[in-house]
Amino acid sequence: MYDYRSRNKLGLGSILLIILFIFTIITLAILFFIDKGKFWDILPIVSIVVIILSLIFAIFNMAKRADGGFLFLIFFLIFLSGLVLSSLFGPFMLNKNAQKAIEQQNYNEAIKNYNEIVSKFPTSKYYDDAIKILPFYYDKIGDNENTIKYLNIAIDKKIVDPNSIDVKKILSNAYSKIAEKDYENQDYNGAALNYVMAINVLKEISSKFPKSDEAFIASYKIPQYLYNAADSYKKSGNFNQSIEILKELIKDYPDNDYAKQAEDLIFSNYIEQSLNLISESKYNEALDSYFIALDLINSKENQNSQFNYYDLQIFSKIPQDTLLEYASNLIKKGQNEYSLNILNYLYNNYPERSEQINIYYAICKINIISKSNYENLPQINEYMKIKNPGNFMLTIYNKTDKDITLYFSLQNESGLINNNGSLFKLKAKNKIDITLPNGGYKIACEFDNETTPVYFGEFNFEENKRYLQTFSVQATSDNKVKNNTSTNTSQSTTTTQQVTATTTTDNTNPQSQQ
Repeated sequence: MYDYRSRNKLGLGSILLIILFIFTIITLAILFFIDKGKFWDILPIVSIVVIILSLIFAIFNMAKRADGGFLFLIFFLIFLSGLVLSSLFGPFMLNKNAQKAIEQQNYNEAIKNYNEIVSKFPTSKYYDDAIKILPFYYDKIGDNENTIKYLNIAIDKKIVDPNSIDVKKILSNAYSKIAEKDYENQDYNGAALNYVMAINVLKEISSKFPKSDEAFIASYKIPQYLYNAADSYKKSGNFNQSIEILKELIKDYPDNDYAKQAEDLIFSNYIEQSLNLISESKYNEALDSYFIALDLINSKENQNSQFNYYDLQIFSKIPQDTLLEYASNLIKKGQNEYSLNILNYLYNNYPERSEQINIYYAICKINIISKSNYENLPQINEYMKIKNPGNFMLTIYNKTDKDITLYFSLQNESGLINNNGSLFKLKAKNKIDITLPNGGYKIACEFDNETTPVYFGEFNFEENKRYLQTFSVQATSDNKVKNNTSTNTSQSTTTTQQVTATTTTDNTNPQSQQ
Protein backbone atom coordinates (compact mmCIF):
# COMPACT_ATOMS: atom_id res chain seq x y z
CA MET A 1 0.00 0.00 0.00
CA TYR A 2 1.24 3.55 -0.86
CA ASP A 3 2.40 5.56 2.20
CA TYR A 4 1.24 9.20 2.04
CA ARG A 5 3.58 10.11 4.87
CA SER A 6 6.68 9.49 2.76
CA ARG A 7 8.62 12.55 1.46
CA ASN A 8 9.81 13.12 -2.09
CA LYS A 9 12.99 14.79 -3.13
CA LEU A 10 13.04 18.11 -4.95
CA GLY A 11 13.26 17.91 -8.65
CA LEU A 12 16.21 19.24 -10.62
CA GLY A 13 14.13 22.20 -11.88
CA SER A 14 13.20 23.23 -8.34
CA ILE A 15 16.80 22.99 -7.20
CA LEU A 16 17.99 25.14 -10.09
CA LEU A 17 15.24 27.67 -9.39
CA ILE A 18 16.20 27.86 -5.71
CA ILE A 19 19.81 28.50 -6.73
CA LEU A 20 18.60 31.20 -9.14
CA PHE A 21 16.54 32.90 -6.41
CA ILE A 22 19.47 32.85 -4.01
CA PHE A 23 21.70 34.34 -6.72
CA THR A 24 19.04 37.01 -7.38
CA ILE A 25 18.94 37.98 -3.70
CA ILE A 26 22.74 38.27 -3.60
CA THR A 27 22.77 40.33 -6.82
CA LEU A 28 20.10 42.69 -5.53
CA ALA A 29 21.98 43.13 -2.26
CA ILE A 30 25.16 44.05 -4.12
CA LEU A 31 23.23 46.38 -6.44
CA PHE A 32 21.68 48.13 -3.45
CA PHE A 33 25.12 49.24 -2.30
CA ILE A 34 26.46 49.96 -5.77
CA ASP A 35 23.54 51.67 -7.52
CA LYS A 36 20.43 52.42 -5.49
CA GLY A 37 18.67 53.93 -8.46
CA LYS A 38 18.88 50.78 -10.54
CA PHE A 39 18.13 48.68 -7.46
CA TRP A 40 14.79 50.37 -6.79
CA ASP A 41 13.90 50.34 -10.49
CA ILE A 42 14.32 46.60 -10.98
CA LEU A 43 13.22 45.48 -7.50
CA PRO A 44 9.46 45.54 -8.25
CA ILE A 45 9.94 43.75 -11.58
CA VAL A 46 12.13 41.03 -10.09
CA SER A 47 9.86 40.72 -7.07
CA ILE A 48 6.76 40.13 -9.20
CA VAL A 49 8.50 37.43 -11.28
CA VAL A 50 9.92 35.67 -8.22
CA ILE A 51 6.61 35.92 -6.35
CA ILE A 52 4.75 34.20 -9.20
CA LEU A 53 7.36 31.48 -9.65
CA SER A 54 7.73 30.94 -5.91
CA LEU A 55 4.00 30.57 -5.49
CA ILE A 56 3.72 28.06 -8.35
CA PHE A 57 6.65 25.93 -7.21
CA ALA A 58 5.58 26.13 -3.57
CA ILE A 59 2.14 24.70 -4.45
CA PHE A 60 3.65 22.10 -6.78
CA ASN A 61 6.24 20.84 -4.30
CA MET A 62 3.83 20.90 -1.37
CA ALA A 63 1.39 18.80 -3.39
CA LYS A 64 4.16 16.29 -4.08
CA ARG A 65 5.22 16.47 -0.46
CA ALA A 66 8.69 17.22 -1.70
CA ASP A 67 11.42 18.12 0.72
CA GLY A 68 12.35 21.81 0.62
CA GLY A 69 9.04 22.99 -0.73
CA PHE A 70 8.81 25.44 2.13
CA LEU A 71 11.83 27.27 0.67
CA PHE A 72 9.62 28.62 -2.10
CA LEU A 73 7.27 30.04 0.54
CA ILE A 74 10.25 31.82 2.09
CA PHE A 75 11.23 33.27 -1.30
CA PHE A 76 7.61 34.25 -1.83
CA LEU A 77 7.53 36.18 1.44
CA ILE A 78 10.94 37.81 0.83
CA PHE A 79 10.09 39.16 -2.60
CA LEU A 80 6.57 40.08 -1.53
CA SER A 81 8.23 42.28 1.09
CA GLY A 82 10.50 43.68 -1.63
CA LEU A 83 7.49 44.56 -3.75
CA VAL A 84 5.86 46.33 -0.81
CA LEU A 85 9.07 48.21 0.05
CA SER A 86 9.49 49.37 -3.56
CA SER A 87 6.07 51.02 -3.35
CA LEU A 88 6.87 52.69 -0.02
CA PHE A 89 10.44 53.80 -0.59
CA GLY A 90 12.72 54.79 -3.47
CA PRO A 91 12.20 56.83 -6.64
CA PHE A 92 8.90 55.21 -7.52
CA MET A 93 7.36 56.47 -4.32
CA LEU A 94 8.99 59.90 -4.70
CA ASN A 95 7.74 60.24 -8.27
CA LYS A 96 4.25 59.24 -7.20
CA ASN A 97 4.27 61.76 -4.34
CA ALA A 98 5.52 64.49 -6.69
CA GLN A 99 2.71 63.87 -9.17
CA LYS A 100 0.18 63.96 -6.37
CA ALA A 101 1.62 67.26 -5.12
CA ILE A 102 1.37 68.73 -8.64
CA GLU A 103 -2.29 67.75 -8.83
CA GLN A 104 -2.80 69.64 -5.58
CA GLN A 105 -0.73 72.57 -6.95
CA ASN A 106 1.74 72.11 -4.11
CA TYR A 107 4.75 72.86 -6.30
CA ASN A 108 7.23 73.18 -3.47
CA GLU A 109 6.43 69.64 -2.31
CA ALA A 110 6.67 68.34 -5.88
CA ILE A 111 10.06 70.04 -6.26
CA LYS A 112 11.23 68.49 -2.99
CA ASN A 113 10.39 64.96 -4.19
CA TYR A 114 11.89 65.46 -7.63
CA ASN A 115 15.04 66.91 -6.10
CA GLU A 116 15.39 63.82 -3.92
CA ILE A 117 15.17 61.63 -7.03
CA VAL A 118 17.84 63.74 -8.73
CA SER A 119 20.21 63.81 -5.75
CA LYS A 120 19.79 60.22 -4.44
CA PHE A 121 18.87 58.20 -7.50
CA PRO A 122 20.68 59.71 -10.55
CA THR A 123 20.60 56.37 -12.41
CA SER A 124 16.90 55.79 -11.85
CA LYS A 125 14.50 55.72 -14.79
CA TYR A 126 12.64 58.55 -13.04
CA TYR A 127 15.70 60.81 -13.13
CA ASP A 128 15.15 62.15 -16.65
CA ASP A 129 11.54 63.02 -15.92
CA ALA A 130 12.56 64.76 -12.71
CA ILE A 131 15.22 66.84 -14.48
CA LYS A 132 12.81 67.71 -17.26
CA ILE A 133 10.01 68.77 -14.92
CA LEU A 134 12.02 70.61 -12.23
CA PRO A 135 12.84 73.82 -14.20
CA PHE A 136 9.21 74.34 -15.17
CA TYR A 137 8.02 74.17 -11.56
CA TYR A 138 10.93 76.26 -10.31
CA ASP A 139 9.78 78.83 -12.85
CA LYS A 140 6.26 78.64 -11.43
CA ILE A 141 7.45 79.49 -7.89
CA GLY A 142 9.82 82.23 -9.15
CA ASP A 143 13.11 80.49 -8.29
CA ASN A 144 14.91 81.75 -11.37
CA GLU A 145 18.41 80.60 -10.43
CA ASN A 146 17.30 76.96 -10.12
CA THR A 147 15.14 77.32 -13.21
CA ILE A 148 18.23 78.08 -15.25
CA LYS A 149 20.37 75.52 -13.41
CA TYR A 150 18.09 72.54 -14.06
CA LEU A 151 17.11 73.67 -17.53
CA ASN A 152 20.77 73.81 -18.52
CA ILE A 153 21.31 70.36 -17.00
CA ALA A 154 18.38 69.04 -19.00
CA ILE A 155 19.77 70.63 -22.17
CA ASP A 156 23.27 69.24 -21.56
CA LYS A 157 21.87 65.74 -21.03
CA LYS A 158 19.67 66.17 -24.13
CA ILE A 159 16.56 65.57 -22.08
CA VAL A 160 14.87 68.70 -23.48
CA ASP A 161 15.17 70.35 -26.87
CA PRO A 162 17.21 73.57 -26.54
CA ASN A 163 15.52 74.93 -29.65
CA SER A 164 12.04 74.62 -28.16
CA ILE A 165 10.29 77.97 -27.98
CA ASP A 166 8.92 77.08 -24.54
CA VAL A 167 12.43 76.42 -23.25
CA LYS A 168 13.72 79.70 -24.66
CA LYS A 169 10.77 81.59 -23.25
CA ILE A 170 11.46 80.25 -19.75
CA LEU A 171 15.20 80.97 -20.07
CA SER A 172 14.74 84.58 -21.20
CA ASN A 173 12.24 85.25 -18.44
CA ALA A 174 14.49 83.71 -15.78
CA TYR A 175 17.58 85.64 -16.91
CA SER A 176 15.70 88.95 -16.94
CA LYS A 177 14.25 88.33 -13.46
CA ILE A 178 17.68 87.52 -12.06
CA ALA A 179 19.04 90.67 -13.72
CA GLU A 180 16.34 92.79 -12.07
CA LYS A 181 17.12 91.24 -8.70
CA ASP A 182 20.87 91.80 -9.13
CA TYR A 183 20.26 95.41 -10.09
CA GLU A 184 18.15 95.98 -6.97
CA ASN A 185 20.92 94.43 -4.88
CA GLN A 186 23.48 96.71 -6.61
CA ASP A 187 25.24 93.74 -8.19
CA TYR A 188 25.49 95.66 -11.45
CA ASN A 189 27.96 93.37 -13.15
CA GLY A 190 25.72 90.37 -12.48
CA ALA A 191 22.71 92.34 -13.70
CA ALA A 192 24.47 93.26 -16.93
CA LEU A 193 25.55 89.68 -17.64
CA ASN A 194 22.06 88.30 -17.04
CA TYR A 195 20.44 90.97 -19.21
CA VAL A 196 22.86 90.03 -21.99
CA MET A 197 21.93 86.34 -21.57
CA ALA A 198 18.23 87.24 -21.80
CA ILE A 199 18.91 89.33 -24.91
CA ASN A 200 20.75 86.45 -26.61
CA VAL A 201 17.84 84.07 -25.97
CA LEU A 202 15.31 86.62 -27.23
CA LYS A 203 17.37 87.12 -30.39
CA GLU A 204 17.22 83.37 -30.98
CA ILE A 205 13.44 83.47 -30.62
CA SER A 206 13.24 86.33 -33.12
CA SER A 207 15.43 84.56 -35.67
CA LYS A 208 14.04 81.02 -35.32
CA PHE A 209 10.37 81.87 -34.74
CA PRO A 210 9.95 85.21 -36.55
CA LYS A 211 6.19 84.93 -36.94
CA SER A 212 5.43 83.83 -33.38
CA ASP A 213 3.86 85.97 -30.66
CA GLU A 214 7.03 85.51 -28.64
CA ALA A 215 9.08 87.07 -31.44
CA PHE A 216 6.75 90.06 -31.46
CA ILE A 217 7.15 90.43 -27.70
CA ALA A 218 10.93 90.02 -28.04
CA SER A 219 11.06 93.02 -30.40
CA TYR A 220 9.89 95.19 -27.49
CA LYS A 221 11.92 93.50 -24.77
CA ILE A 222 15.29 93.49 -26.51
CA PRO A 223 15.68 97.32 -26.69
CA GLN A 224 14.69 97.61 -23.03
CA TYR A 225 17.12 94.90 -21.96
CA LEU A 226 19.90 96.42 -24.09
CA TYR A 227 19.41 99.73 -22.32
CA ASN A 228 19.24 98.07 -18.90
CA ALA A 229 22.38 96.04 -19.62
CA ALA A 230 24.23 99.18 -20.69
CA ASP A 231 23.07 101.04 -17.61
CA SER A 232 24.24 98.14 -15.43
CA TYR A 233 27.63 98.01 -17.15
CA LYS A 234 27.97 101.75 -16.62
CA LYS A 235 27.24 101.45 -12.91
CA SER A 236 29.77 98.61 -12.64
CA GLY A 237 32.44 100.81 -14.22
CA ASN A 238 32.60 98.90 -17.50
CA PHE A 239 32.08 102.00 -19.63
CA ASN A 240 33.35 100.59 -22.94
CA GLN A 241 31.00 97.62 -22.82
CA SER A 242 28.12 99.90 -21.92
CA ILE A 243 28.88 102.17 -24.88
CA GLU A 244 29.10 99.23 -27.31
CA ILE A 245 25.69 97.94 -26.23
CA LEU A 246 24.15 101.40 -26.54
CA LYS A 247 25.55 101.78 -30.05
CA GLU A 248 23.97 98.45 -30.94
CA LEU A 249 20.66 99.67 -29.53
CA ILE A 250 20.77 102.87 -31.58
CA LYS A 251 21.78 101.00 -34.75
CA ASP A 252 19.26 98.16 -34.54
CA TYR A 253 16.30 100.01 -32.99
CA PRO A 254 16.68 103.67 -34.05
CA ASP A 255 12.97 104.49 -33.63
CA ASN A 256 12.60 102.94 -30.19
CA ASP A 257 12.24 105.24 -27.17
CA TYR A 258 15.16 103.52 -25.49
CA ALA A 259 17.38 104.37 -28.46
CA LYS A 260 16.65 108.04 -27.88
CA GLN A 261 17.63 107.70 -24.24
CA ALA A 262 20.74 105.77 -25.26
CA GLU A 263 22.43 108.88 -26.67
CA ASP A 264 22.30 110.59 -23.28
CA LEU A 265 23.58 107.45 -21.56
CA ILE A 266 26.51 107.21 -23.98
CA PHE A 267 27.41 110.81 -23.18
CA SER A 268 27.17 110.06 -19.46
CA ASN A 269 29.40 107.01 -19.95
CA TYR A 270 32.14 109.05 -21.55
CA ILE A 271 31.94 111.74 -18.85
CA GLU A 272 32.14 109.21 -16.01
CA GLN A 273 34.89 107.33 -17.81
CA SER A 274 36.79 110.59 -18.13
CA LEU A 275 36.43 111.33 -14.40
CA ASN A 276 37.48 107.79 -13.58
CA LEU A 277 40.59 108.09 -15.75
CA ILE A 278 41.44 111.40 -14.09
CA SER A 279 41.32 109.69 -10.70
CA GLU A 280 43.94 107.27 -12.09
CA SER A 281 46.04 110.22 -13.38
CA LYS A 282 45.46 109.13 -16.99
CA TYR A 283 44.83 112.67 -18.13
CA ASN A 284 45.26 112.33 -21.88
CA GLU A 285 42.95 109.31 -21.99
CA ALA A 286 40.47 111.24 -19.88
CA LEU A 287 40.49 114.14 -22.32
CA ASP A 288 40.10 111.74 -25.25
CA SER A 289 36.99 110.33 -23.62
CA TYR A 290 35.65 113.78 -22.80
CA PHE A 291 35.91 115.13 -26.32
CA ILE A 292 34.28 112.02 -27.73
CA ALA A 293 31.40 112.86 -25.39
CA LEU A 294 31.25 116.39 -26.75
CA ASP A 295 31.10 115.01 -30.28
CA LEU A 296 27.87 113.29 -29.31
CA ILE A 297 26.10 116.49 -28.29
CA ASN A 298 27.25 118.70 -31.14
CA SER A 299 23.78 118.65 -32.66
CA LYS A 300 21.89 119.01 -29.40
CA GLU A 301 20.35 122.24 -28.20
CA ASN A 302 22.04 124.27 -25.47
CA GLN A 303 25.30 122.51 -26.15
CA ASN A 304 27.31 125.57 -25.07
CA SER A 305 25.86 125.50 -21.58
CA GLN A 306 26.72 121.81 -21.37
CA PHE A 307 30.23 122.53 -22.63
CA ASN A 308 30.77 125.19 -20.00
CA TYR A 309 29.53 122.96 -17.18
CA TYR A 310 31.52 119.89 -18.13
CA ASP A 311 34.60 121.88 -19.15
CA LEU A 312 34.86 123.04 -15.57
CA GLN A 313 34.16 119.57 -14.17
CA ILE A 314 36.88 117.94 -16.26
CA PHE A 315 39.53 120.59 -16.86
CA SER A 316 39.70 121.71 -13.22
CA LYS A 317 41.04 118.28 -12.26
CA ILE A 318 43.83 118.19 -14.85
CA PRO A 319 47.25 119.94 -14.58
CA GLN A 320 47.60 123.16 -16.57
CA ASP A 321 50.61 122.01 -18.57
CA THR A 322 48.81 118.82 -19.62
CA LEU A 323 45.83 120.86 -20.78
CA LEU A 324 47.99 123.24 -22.78
CA GLU A 325 49.90 120.42 -24.45
CA TYR A 326 46.66 118.62 -25.27
CA ALA A 327 45.19 121.83 -26.76
CA SER A 328 48.26 122.15 -28.96
CA ASN A 329 47.84 118.58 -30.20
CA LEU A 330 44.18 119.23 -30.96
CA ILE A 331 45.20 122.14 -33.19
CA LYS A 332 47.56 119.84 -35.08
CA LYS A 333 44.68 117.41 -35.60
CA GLY A 334 42.45 120.20 -36.90
CA GLN A 335 40.13 120.07 -33.88
CA ASN A 336 40.33 123.78 -33.26
CA GLU A 337 36.91 124.21 -31.59
CA TYR A 338 37.79 121.69 -28.88
CA SER A 339 41.22 123.22 -28.47
CA LEU A 340 39.47 126.55 -27.96
CA ASN A 341 37.43 124.99 -25.15
CA ILE A 342 40.61 124.22 -23.25
CA LEU A 343 42.25 127.53 -24.04
CA ASN A 344 39.22 129.53 -22.92
CA TYR A 345 39.19 127.62 -19.65
CA LEU A 346 42.91 128.23 -19.12
CA TYR A 347 42.61 131.89 -20.06
CA ASN A 348 39.72 132.47 -17.64
CA ASN A 349 41.22 130.54 -14.74
CA TYR A 350 44.95 131.16 -15.14
CA PRO A 351 45.34 134.72 -16.47
CA GLU A 352 48.95 134.78 -15.28
CA ARG A 353 49.73 132.33 -18.10
CA SER A 354 48.00 134.37 -20.78
CA GLU A 355 51.17 135.02 -22.79
CA GLN A 356 51.79 131.29 -23.19
CA ILE A 357 48.09 130.61 -23.81
CA ASN A 358 47.83 133.33 -26.46
CA ILE A 359 50.36 131.54 -28.67
CA TYR A 360 47.92 128.70 -29.24
CA TYR A 361 44.79 130.80 -28.89
CA ALA A 362 45.79 132.95 -31.86
CA ILE A 363 46.61 129.94 -34.05
CA CYS A 364 43.36 128.29 -33.08
CA LYS A 365 41.29 131.38 -33.89
CA ILE A 366 43.03 131.87 -37.22
CA ASN A 367 42.25 128.29 -38.20
CA ILE A 368 38.60 128.66 -37.23
CA ILE A 369 38.04 132.05 -38.88
CA SER A 370 39.87 131.02 -42.07
CA LYS A 371 37.28 128.26 -42.56
CA SER A 372 34.30 130.50 -41.83
CA ASN A 373 32.41 133.01 -43.98
CA TYR A 374 34.99 135.72 -43.50
CA GLU A 375 35.70 139.04 -45.20
CA ASN A 376 39.08 140.02 -46.54
CA LEU A 377 41.20 142.15 -44.24
CA PRO A 378 41.30 145.89 -44.88
CA GLN A 379 44.21 146.70 -47.15
CA ILE A 380 47.68 146.76 -45.61
CA ASN A 381 49.95 149.41 -47.13
CA GLU A 382 53.66 150.04 -46.87
CA TYR A 383 54.11 153.41 -45.17
CA MET A 384 57.76 154.05 -44.60
CA LYS A 385 61.13 152.48 -44.00
CA ILE A 386 62.42 152.04 -40.46
CA LYS A 387 65.58 150.71 -38.91
CA ASN A 388 64.73 147.48 -37.14
CA PRO A 389 66.65 144.53 -38.63
CA GLY A 390 64.68 141.27 -38.77
CA ASN A 391 61.43 142.97 -37.79
CA PHE A 392 58.61 145.04 -39.21
CA MET A 393 56.06 147.42 -37.68
CA LEU A 394 52.34 147.48 -38.39
CA THR A 395 50.22 150.41 -37.25
CA ILE A 396 46.50 149.59 -37.09
CA TYR A 397 43.73 152.17 -36.65
CA ASN A 398 40.34 151.16 -35.30
CA LYS A 399 37.87 153.83 -36.41
CA THR A 400 34.88 151.75 -35.40
CA ASP A 401 33.00 151.96 -32.11
CA LYS A 402 33.83 148.34 -31.20
CA ASP A 403 36.92 146.71 -29.67
CA ILE A 404 38.84 144.40 -32.00
CA THR A 405 40.95 141.32 -31.30
CA LEU A 406 43.68 140.57 -33.82
CA TYR A 407 45.44 137.24 -34.33
CA PHE A 408 48.80 136.79 -36.09
CA SER A 409 50.64 133.60 -36.91
CA LEU A 410 53.96 133.34 -38.70
CA GLN A 411 54.09 130.73 -41.45
CA ASN A 412 57.08 128.54 -42.21
CA GLU A 413 58.59 128.07 -45.65
CA SER A 414 55.93 125.49 -46.53
CA GLY A 415 53.15 127.89 -45.73
CA LEU A 416 52.20 126.06 -42.52
CA ILE A 417 51.58 127.79 -39.22
CA ASN A 418 54.34 127.57 -36.63
CA ASN A 419 53.71 127.49 -32.91
CA ASN A 420 54.25 131.24 -32.58
CA GLY A 421 50.88 132.94 -32.64
CA SER A 422 50.31 136.45 -31.34
CA LEU A 423 47.18 138.11 -30.00
CA PHE A 424 46.48 141.83 -29.76
CA LYS A 425 43.59 143.88 -28.38
CA LEU A 426 42.66 147.14 -30.06
CA LYS A 427 40.08 149.37 -28.40
CA ALA A 428 37.45 151.32 -30.31
CA LYS A 429 38.56 154.68 -31.75
CA ASN A 430 42.19 153.86 -31.08
CA LYS A 431 45.39 152.62 -32.70
CA ILE A 432 48.14 150.10 -32.00
CA ASP A 433 51.72 149.67 -33.17
CA ILE A 434 52.70 146.03 -33.59
CA THR A 435 56.32 144.92 -34.01
CA LEU A 436 56.97 141.33 -35.08
CA PRO A 437 59.64 139.34 -36.93
CA ASN A 438 59.36 139.75 -40.67
CA GLY A 439 57.88 136.96 -42.78
CA GLY A 440 54.63 135.61 -44.15
CA TYR A 441 51.68 135.85 -41.75
CA LYS A 442 48.16 134.59 -41.55
CA ILE A 443 46.00 137.24 -39.90
CA ALA A 444 42.47 137.09 -38.52
CA CYS A 445 40.42 139.51 -36.49
CA GLU A 446 37.00 139.74 -34.87
CA PHE A 447 35.00 142.19 -32.81
CA ASP A 448 34.99 141.46 -29.10
CA ASN A 449 31.22 141.10 -28.93
CA GLU A 450 31.55 138.33 -31.56
CA THR A 451 29.42 140.19 -34.10
CA THR A 452 30.01 139.85 -37.80
CA PRO A 453 31.97 140.36 -39.86
CA VAL A 454 35.17 138.46 -39.10
CA TYR A 455 38.27 139.05 -41.19
CA PHE A 456 41.04 136.88 -42.55
CA GLY A 457 43.98 137.35 -44.88
CA GLU A 458 47.62 136.60 -45.55
CA PHE A 459 50.44 139.11 -45.94
CA ASN A 460 54.22 139.02 -46.31
CA PHE A 461 55.95 141.66 -44.16
CA GLU A 462 59.50 142.76 -45.03
CA GLU A 463 62.07 143.78 -42.46
CA ASN A 464 62.83 147.43 -41.73
CA LYS A 465 59.43 148.54 -42.96
CA ARG A 466 56.40 150.08 -41.36
CA TYR A 467 52.89 149.26 -42.61
CA LEU A 468 49.48 150.84 -42.06
CA GLN A 469 45.98 149.34 -41.84
CA THR A 470 42.61 150.90 -41.00
CA PHE A 471 39.33 149.40 -39.77
CA SER A 472 36.59 151.90 -40.60
CA VAL A 473 32.85 151.97 -40.10
CA GLN A 474 32.39 151.43 -43.80
CA ALA A 475 34.45 148.25 -43.60
CA THR A 476 31.91 146.71 -41.22
CA SER A 477 28.76 147.89 -42.96
CA ASP A 478 28.15 144.84 -45.14
CA ASN A 479 29.19 141.52 -43.64
CA LYS A 480 27.88 139.56 -46.62
CA VAL A 481 30.66 140.81 -48.91
CA LYS A 482 33.66 138.56 -48.61
CA ASN A 483 36.15 140.55 -50.73
CA ASN A 484 36.48 144.18 -49.75
CA THR A 485 37.44 146.74 -52.36
CA SER A 486 40.79 148.12 -51.29
CA THR A 487 42.01 151.66 -52.00
CA ASN A 488 45.36 152.28 -53.54
CA THR A 489 48.48 152.93 -51.50
CA SER A 490 48.42 156.72 -51.76
CA GLN A 491 44.76 156.91 -50.76
CA SER A 492 45.34 154.63 -47.81
CA THR A 493 48.31 156.63 -46.70
CA THR A 494 46.33 159.86 -46.82
CA THR A 495 43.51 158.36 -44.83
CA THR A 496 45.75 157.01 -42.11
CA GLN A 497 47.60 160.32 -41.83
CA GLN A 498 44.31 162.12 -41.33
CA VAL A 499 43.26 159.55 -38.67
CA THR A 500 46.62 159.94 -36.95
CA ALA A 501 46.04 163.65 -36.66
CA THR A 502 42.66 163.22 -35.01
CA THR A 503 43.02 160.03 -32.92
CA THR A 504 44.41 159.76 -29.41
CA THR A 505 46.52 156.72 -28.71
CA ASP A 506 45.23 154.40 -25.98
CA ASN A 507 47.52 154.49 -22.96
CA THR A 508 46.72 150.87 -22.15
CA ASN A 509 49.04 148.56 -24.04
CA PRO A 510 47.16 145.63 -25.59
CA GLN A 511 48.36 142.17 -24.67
CA SER A 512 50.61 140.59 -27.24
CA GLN A 513 52.75 137.49 -27.58
CA GLN A 514 55.11 136.27 -30.23
